[in-house]
Amino acid sequence: MKKVLIFGMILLIAGGQANAQFFQRGTCSTPVGQLMLKEKDSLGSRGVSDNYHLWDNGTTLLVKFMPGGSKILRDKVMLYAREWSKFGNINFKFVADTASFTHVRVKLGKGYGHNSAVGTESKFRRQNEQTMNFDTLYWADADYYVAKLKAKNINPPYNLNQLIAEMRADPNHWNEKELRRVVMHEFGHALGLLHEQSYPGAIKWKKTDSVYNYYWQTQGWDKEKVDFNVFEVSNQFYTNGTTYDPKSIMHYSIAAWQTTDGYTMKDNYELSTGDKTLIGALYPKGKKVSDLEVPRVDVSNFGKMNVMSDANRRGLVITPSFDLKSNSKTGEVYFVARLATEDGYYIQTTSPYYNWGGTAAVYQKINVLPNAKVSYNKAGKKNLELFIPYNQIPETYGKKVIVVFAVYLDDVKNKQMDKLMYFSTTTPMSLPR
Repeated sequence: MKKVLIFGMILLIAGGQANAQFFQRGTCSTPVGQLMLKEKDSLGSRGVSDNYHLWDNGTTLLVKFMPGGSKILRDKVMLYAREWSKFGNINFKFVADTASFTHVRVKLGKGYGHNSAVGTESKFRRQNEQTMNFDTLYWADADYYVAKLKAKNINPPYNLNQLIAEMRADPNHWNEKELRRVVMHEFGHALGLLHEQSYPGAIKWKKTDSVYNYYWQTQGWDKEKVDFNVFEVSNQFYTNGTTYDPKSIMHYSIAAWQTTDGYTMKDNYELSTGDKTLIGALYPKGKKVSDLEVPRVDVSNFGKMNVMSDANRRGLVITPSFDLKSNSKTGEVYFVARLATEDGYYIQTTSPYYNWGGTAAVYQKINVLPNAKVSYNKAGKKNLELFIPYNQIPETYGKKVIVVFAVYLDDVKNKQMDKLMYFSTTTPMSLPR
């Protein structure tokens, strides 16, 4: 994930004020549904939960830490993450750092921001990549470290490097309240929950330069990222029949000057009644399947995606290898191979035949039966091929090409289309002409 939280080199701390306020607080920068390529797919609207990326009810999620983070800090993360399991039929099992397979991978460190993949979107990432980041600098007990500087007769203003030096010399003094809040928030994302301020009609935002500048100065977000993370409103479908919950742990804090009606919200530090009720409805104890279940497909064991040049057919033959499992309410499934340039832009096309959303692509619609398990291009079987002729690929002007494979689902009954269920890319390759 991109680094989206930017610190200035100097952090000024004035005497006589509450010191903790001078450590910039990290806002969650989870880019819900955002893909790696620069023209992202349209994944539909956001809301309090992404039902299409929930885990199976009763799942025990395997979690490991990536290199970094003290035992004391790791223990705190494990403790607060497990708060969710008290209210839903979903559990976190923390395993050894050397585990070869995990569902969630946590990175503790500086400069990554606070963010997480949403639910099963963590499957879009390789096993050697983290799915959740915590910027531990934001969790420091600033009052404690400033007091240490004062005890050394060092006068303010202090700079960030001085504070970091104190943290290295005397680690593991944390702002416990903030640490707990952020851990529960990000693990809420890992279970499929989204930002509560996206609830339809909840917040009357001022979409002015002052608000955009605030997020640029404090988070390093450009206009597009502010629109996506702050202003975008969910479809009513995603609220699951709930009402707006201003006390949700998934809610941003809001200053009065950011809204047209002066609405304000402070940070929440506990799971709300609404949080507990929703997680219990999405992952119900004593039930096999949630009443809120929607069609879903699970892609696993994704192997090598072979891309071959076929001189006789004059085109690219794409054969991805993976296992697919459907649930009891399967919708319509599409396997899509899109083309992008090596610098990460989808290749635009006007072709009426090899086109997915205006980009050069080939796709197949597959009818998958409910509760089915299917393997594609495994054990010597060739049962899925995607082919695109060279003459249907627009000129790339010497740039190499990336093949982007995705699995989409249409939930026709609920009128929710193009739900991205899986995403993978090849390395850049040259195309014969």
